[in-house]
Amino acid sequence: MGIIKEIISFFKLSSKRNFVLKNNLKGCRRSITSLCETRWVERHTSIFEFQSCLSEIIESLTDISEWTDHISSSKAKTLLMAVTCCDFIITLFALTDVLSVTLPASRLLQSYDRDIAEASDIINGIILTLSGKRSNCESDFSQLFEQSKNVMNTLDIDLKLPRIAKRQTQRSNTPAQSPEEYYRRVLYIPLLENISEDLQSRFLNTKTKGTFILMLLIPSNVLNISNDKKHELLQAVTYHYAYLDINILQFQGEIELWKTKWIESKNECKTIPENVLESITQCNEILFPGIRKILIILATLPVSVASAERSFSTLRRLKTWLRSQIGQERLTGLALLHVHRDIELDAWKIIDRFAEHKRFKEFVL
Repeated sequence: MGIIKEIISFFKLSSKRNFVLKNNLKGCRRSITSLCETRWVERHTSIFEFQSCLSEIIESLTDISEWTDHISSSKAKTLLMAVTCCDFIITLFALTDVLSVTLPASRLLQSYDRDIAEASDIINGIILTLSGKRSNCESDFSQLFEQSKNVMNTLDIDLKLPRIAKRQTQRSNTPAQSPEEYYRRVLYIPLLENISEDLQSRFLNTKTKGTFILMLLIPSNVLNISNDKKHELLQAVTYHYAYLDINILQFQGEIELWKTKWIESKNECKTIPENVLESITQCNEILFPGIRKILIILATLPVSVASAERSFSTLRRLKTWLRSQIGQERLTGLALLHVHRDIELDAWKIIDRFAEHKRFKEFVL
């Protein structure tokens, strides 16, 4: 990742170098995307584009390394040595294979119209997929190794193992009979295990599980709820959501009635809601007051902080030096108009509301 970031910055910081890259890209795209620190989807896109344009990038670095400009040529030679290495090529292919699995989660977590139930499903699916790749690492990595080997043959890069010494303290001597076995043990398996552990520690910790267990109240999930899961649900409500003042004995009866309601609907071949918003519309506040409170929490609980970050980006676009004296009320109004620009407004209602204010002169349309 550090090498990719250095190479992209090397081309972005000079229009002359960027011109060489554009010429070598041959019209397939204008440039390569930078590694953004906040927008996760763009990080995926940047790495995918880097892999697809790898030969053009190497060709551009080779051209720049022959310049008379000492600064640019020496930097290009250094980056060229780093990128024309079998370790880098195999790592790049392994990383794109894993990121292709996590890309849907990044898109989902950055969207503003998804609830926590959908986020939980996609995260569990990603963890199961990575676990399957770990179980079938030999066959999966064999395909990746063949792809990277073909690319290295095209770019005239030698496939070799690092030097192994008898006595070595700075690097472990991993036993391997072939380069494929070595890189599978040293690179691919640790990559899968580290990403799986990071996902589990972030999304499947004790606090997050206390939130995800509430999704059992969705009708499509409550049909198959067991006594053990129901006990975990009652404990989570008691421990994490005591401020709602939900009577646990009454809430236990609500779960039984809620389950019976949707079993009968299923027997009558009626549609069973599968998301939180549809569940709220079908939940009677008088019959299921506790369940309705929980469903409302699930519907309003943000999946990530992307919406708040998006609002800050809007503020930077609005509060320019030309609007340095703008007041708080006007700035808030402009921000709301920009953030919620997809909402259709009735111009006549706005004019009528504006005309209702008292003025020295009569407002005439």
